[in-house]
Amino acid sequence: MNKRKPYYIIIAALCFASIISFFLPYLHLPEQEGVSTGYKYDSSLAALDSNIIKDVAKESGIAKNIVYNTAKNIVNGKDRQTIESRLKQNEYYIIDILTQRMNDMMEDLEEFGDIETRTFTYFGMIKLSASIIKTFRQDVISAFLVIFTLIMTVVLSFVAGFNMLFNKSIKAYRPVKIISLLNIFMSLIGIISINAISIGALQVDKFYRENWGNGFFIIAAVNGLILIIAIIGNMHERWAGIVTFKMILKQKQLILMTIPFVLYALLFYYGPIAGWVMAIQNYKPAAGTNQVWVAWDKFVYLLTEKDFLMAFRNTVAMSMINLVLSFVFAIGFALLLNEVVNIKGKKLVQTVSYLPHFLSWVIVAAIVKNVLAVDGGIINELLVKWGILEAPINYFADGKYFWWIVGFSVIWKETGWNSIIYLASITAINPDLYEAASIDGAGRFKKMIHITLPGIKSTIFVLLIINLGMIMNSGFEAQLQLKNDLIKHTAEVIDTYVLNKSFFQGADFSIGTAAGIFKSVISILLVSIANRTAKAFDQERLY
Repeated sequence: MNKRKPYYIIIAALCFASIISFFLPYLHLPEQEGVSTGYKYDSSLAALDSNIIKDVAKESGIAKNIVYNTAKNIVNGKDRQTIESRLKQNEYYIIDILTQRMNDMMEDLEEFGDIETRTFTYFGMIKLSASIIKTFRQDVISAFLVIFTLIMTVVLSFVAGFNMLFNKSIKAYRPVKIISLLNIFMSLIGIISINAISIGALQVDKFYRENWGNGFFIIAAVNGLILIIAIIGNMHERWAGIVTFKMILKQKQLILMTIPFVLYALLFYYGPIAGWVMAIQNYKPAAGTNQVWVAWDKFVYLLTEKDFLMAFRNTVAMSMINLVLSFVFAIGFALLLNEVVNIKGKKLVQTVSYLPHFLSWVIVAAIVKNVLAVDGGIINELLVKWGILEAPINYFADGKYFWWIVGFSVIWKETGWNSIIYLASITAINPDLYEAASIDGAGRFKKMIHITLPGIKSTIFVLLIINLGMIMNSGFEAQLQLKNDLIKHTAEVIDTYVLNKSFFQGADFSIGTAAGIFKSVISILLVSIANRTAKAFDQERLY
């Protein structure tokens, strides 16, 4: 109890300190061009950018661009006859609806008046966000996120602080770690949301790093400190009396050996995460540190662009095909190879099956193209000869074949390699089980079903969880080498999309980064869900 008490007091104090950090710094919003203090609004522009256009388009079933152009003509003072000339007769009624709603909103904005300051306290920022929701009716989600992050970070800090003061159980550390992670995450969300309402509702053209106050950064830093201390406290509690300093000194050689690998992971796995900031910037390499911040714009663009959604569909489809086929073929091959009695023959088959793994995809793609060629391709030759086809098929001119071409190419290349871990797992099964089954009259097939498969079940589950996390990585080299413009709609995957957007089509590094973050988030969610599901069914899991 006495050993634990200092940790509780320190972490509780830091939890409460994270609340104070919101009141110390002010949140400074960016300057508006041509305005010395506060913000002035173009009421017609604010009305056009509001949710009115989206709401009317949804209610009427008319395309959003048509509704927007109609509203723009209304605020520009065009006469009704001119406006009607650009609409169908059954669409005329939206003119009256838009006129009424746009006028009402512009009146509300005039009553609201200009904002006289650019510096906001904690409660001032909540009030401004509420005004944006109520009066401006745009960037509503971002304004809600600002309010939510401001309030919830304070609430969670109180919860964590009181929990550490009054809960004398070792389990108290875990909620504090989770709350600290949530607070850090919400601080970042709050920063981006303030960015969004500034470049949207407040009509700021450019948003730079110096436009931000330090409130969210301070609370993220304080919660990071809480997290570190909570982890140290947790480690001290769990390992007290088990791991001693004397024991660590005895294993110093092993610890020193791990340092290069830890540094490697920090440098190449975690270091590049700093580059994720490009996803909320309009990143230009020549601008250096003076980048323009664009909030959620790149993510909105991704999730509304047809090419990305098509690439996402193809990625998931090919990943699922590869996942199913890889498991079936690798496990089946391992089971069959395990039944081979002749040792020399077994080793020969193993060696031959591993070889394709070491071939470059450039070579594999050339082999696949030759095998599936219209003229002289062995597949077409055999199918025509056997009467299955009347004429050869150009497999690389019809998109419906591409997913399966990639799937079976991956299987041919990787089945032998993927079977290694299953063969290793099979060798760990107790041979006495097979002898007992033989005495009971079980044949080879029954042994595979009732002994071998249950014996490698834990390996199958762990690999399944890992591979589910790779769903968003259906491949890159195979698709890049095998695709062509005729089948682009089924051949483009997220990785090739990122390559094109980042280096060829406008060199937009921010779009590529946003797509990478999207992939990572989906992968983490899939692994977490799969791991929790395995835990619920009392199966092997990663953690």
